[in-house]
Amino acid sequence: MEKKLNILIASPEVVPFAKTGGLADVTGALPRALSKLGHNVSVILPRYQTVDNKNGSKLISTQKKIHVNISARIEDAEIYESKIDKDISVYFIDKKEYYYRPQLYGTEAGDYPDNAERFIYFSRAILETCKALNMKPDIIHCNDWQTGILPVYLKTLYKDDPFFQKVATLYTIHNIGYQGIFWHYDMHLTNLDWDIFTPEGIEFYGKINLMKGGILFSDIITTVSSTYSKEIQTEEYGYGLDGVLRKRNKYLYGVVNGIDYEVWHPSRDKLIKEGYSEDNLSGKDTCKKDLIDIYKLTPKNNSPIVGIISRLADQKGFDLISEIIDEMMKLDIRFVLLGTGSEKYNRLFEDIGKRYPGKAGIKIGFDNTLAHKIEAGADMFLKIGRASCRERV
Repeated sequence: MEKKLNILIASPEVVPFAKTGGLADVTGALPRALSKLGHNVSVILPRYQTVDNKNGSKLISTQKKIHVNISARIEDAEIYESKIDKDISVYFIDKKEYYYRPQLYGTEAGDYPDNAERFIYFSRAILETCKALNMKPDIIHCNDWQTGILPVYLKTLYKDDPFFQKVATLYTIHNIGYQGIFWHYDMHLTNLDWDIFTPEGIEFYGKINLMKGGILFSDIITTVSSTYSKEIQTEEYGYGLDGVLRKRNKYLYGVVNGIDYEVWHPSRDKLIKEGYSEDNLSGKDTCKKDLIDIYKLTPKNNSPIVGIISRLADQKGFDLISEIIDEMMKLDIRFVLLGTGSEKYNRLFEDIGKRYPGKAGIKIGFDNTLAHKIEAGADMFLKIGRASCRERV
């Protein structure tokens, strides 16, 4: 029988507590899958304002406080706990100055200016939480740039700490376009020696690159598919980190993102108007009509509905929409979008909605229930991007 592992999943967002994109879906579903395999799984993320405002779950204080070094000072935080199912604990770093804000990473005007401090703190706070709760993971699974410096800490400031001697790190790149790049003046926040700020370390064209730290210092690296793992090792799609990834090639694996069928299968989805399956598609029409009503679309014959659910950002390729939207709207289709991001794309799609009433339905923001309704009611999805398609389940 395989060894039962103690696994801590560290992520900046996790369904159902906080979400801006697919990362939250993965880190919300993965704990259940690992738990079913017999492993002991815990999850940790910041306590955002959305956790309290939208989730409705009861958070309970663990009565434990942590004291985290950030620059030349110590900042305290309290640890709260909730549950995903009965066997999976979710821990929250409660530091209101950093995380109790309307959005996770920024506003329409741009990223929060202190994001470096917020997530450098989060990474180190994760390690201090392990010690405060006497929680000794065999594996800490880090996700995206927001936790990229955690493996660096384990190999430097915490390398002689007996508490972490047997801890391994897995680092997953969900989107290499977002790397956590900050100016070098933020190095003091890390409390790391300057010998880490080199081309062989976290230095990246004169700046700090937190994702680069995760790639170089973690024990294993994974990406969202085998195809993507190969793409990001090329100059065209590596966003400057292709050489680093090629250097660590033998530790890099592509693992296709799975789907939580308990949550997303239309035959058992409780958030859609009517269930359906491959054997009985009658409920699909009901879900489509529901989507037409929500977006106030003008129904016409059996016009297909094209859907997008996404963060609206340059890296996603949304500028391409502005070039083809007028031609696209000449087609016998209806178009629905759910997402939020940079101000220019929020304005772009709001304008599209005004120019094509009845044909284009736009919702700026994120709504989990509406996301399920779009998945169930749309006939097809528009994939935007300049890179080649990744493998998907």
